Amino acid sequence: MTSLANDFRSWILTRAAALSHVVEGCTVESPDDEHVRIITEKATANVNFYELDPGAPEIVELNIIPADDPDNPTFFLHFEMDDLAHAQQLFDELTDTLSQLSAQRATRILLSCTSGLTTSFFARKLAEVAATLSLDYEFEAKPIVQALEVAGDYEAVMLAPQVHMRRDEMVARHPDLVVFEIPGAVFGSYDAGTALRMLLNAMSENALAARMEQADTRIVRRLDNDQRILVISAVYGTKDSLYSYRVYDHGEVVLNGRVEKPGRSYCDVKDVLATVHLQGVDICGLDAIGLALPGVVDGSTVHMVTMDVGMPDFAKLSEKLGVPIFVDNNANAAAVGCYVSQDKYENVLLQRQPTGYTVGGQGLVIDGRLVRGSHGLAGELGYLINHLTGEFDKRDYLRSIVWSSEGMLRIVVVELLCAITATSPEVVYVAVDQLPDMDELHDELAKILPEGTVPELVHVCDYHERILVGEYALCVNALRKAGAEK
Repeated sequence: MTSLANDFRSWILTRAAALSHVVEGCTVESPDDEHVRIITEKATANVNFYELDPGAPEIVELNIIPADDPDNPTFFLHFEMDDLAHAQQLFDELTDTLSQLSAQRATRILLSCTSGLTTSFFARKLAEVAATLSLDYEFEAKPIVQALEVAGDYEAVMLAPQVHMRRDEMVARHPDLVVFEIPGAVFGSYDAGTALRMLLNAMSENALAARMEQADTRIVRRLDNDQRILVISAVYGTKDSLYSYRVYDHGEVVLNGRVEKPGRSYCDVKDVLATVHLQGVDICGLDAIGLALPGVVDGSTVHMVTMDVGMPDFAKLSEKLGVPIFVDNNANAAAVGCYVSQDKYENVLLQRQPTGYTVGGQGLVIDGRLVRGSHGLAGELGYLINHLTGEFDKRDYLRSIVWSSEGMLRIVVVELLCAITATSPEVVYVAVDQLPDMDELHDELAKILPEGTVPELVHVCDYHERILVGEYALCVNALRKAGAEK
């Protein structure tokens, strides 16, 4: 065995030993240098080393064999043992899968009728059908009086026709439970297959509703909390960038500052973190860090439409600091900042057009929810404007008019028309330094839109403040959601 493979095997044994303290009933075996087995009640994970040529890197096989279906591995891959870090990553993926399998428990379903006798036979039929479909389901039958007391220990309740009238009582006692009424024709014919299919549909609909509720992006205006949160906003000029930062402690601002940087690079975020640390803030002791950056934000990945500004791995930075990092587009954060700073409107549009830029950005809150869209593209006008100007050879013309108020007005009117006709917001916050006159902008839009449909227009002169407040609100939202899902 090569030294690299031996190092990997020793690391595996240490890692697996720790796993045995986390996963109930987990044991570790290593009968020889070429094999390691991690055994749980549900499955066995195997690490096998194969030497094809003396002195050459070994081939490592990772697999997971389910205890109830040994002919169908749920995890299987081979790789050459030439990179220890990569091998360790793959092993962690193996053990993550094993832990998830080991944590799975049979889905318990309760059947109920007046006495439980009739449903006992039906429960056995359902169990047979579930086994045929390889579903890990357990079915039990109890009389309705007892079922009302113990239903909370099950994932779903199936009510026989004799006790359909008790459904409201069951739902009132167990509001989070799936309560399914077996149709009389299905129950009377002991059609367990149809009953199981109908139950699975009901459970799927309930799970979908739960996921939609968890994924609710409604922005709460109540921002009180007991956490320490650092928010950083970045706004890029034509040749430089300005970073604003703020630390909230239990909802109170305890630190404010700005950092100006030549050029434009997302990597400058690390310099801002260092600046905050030098002012006495324990970065690793924070509850969250929020980054509001220009560009398209897709998860923890950010990129600009027209320029390469570098891209640190924020996911790795979060792991290194031990602090969750939430990344948002700065126009989106500003839109949220406008939304939470008032309680009159639920549909808010933020229009940002930096001085000297032909391309602006928009943030949109509809029905109290931030609209990010698929891949974070909502409000990214750069793609639209660049396509149109390239198509009709108008890019040079836009560059020539963008420095004047009249030219900026023409550009912003076009951009706002795209959003207003698509979303019809109640109010538009205009963060455009060259357009302080909202009456003039209103008149231009009124020439095009139907009478009475131009939304209220509000000029924003504190764009950085809106971003910081909005990113703070997004962090509070994300932390609450994470806490609710635990």
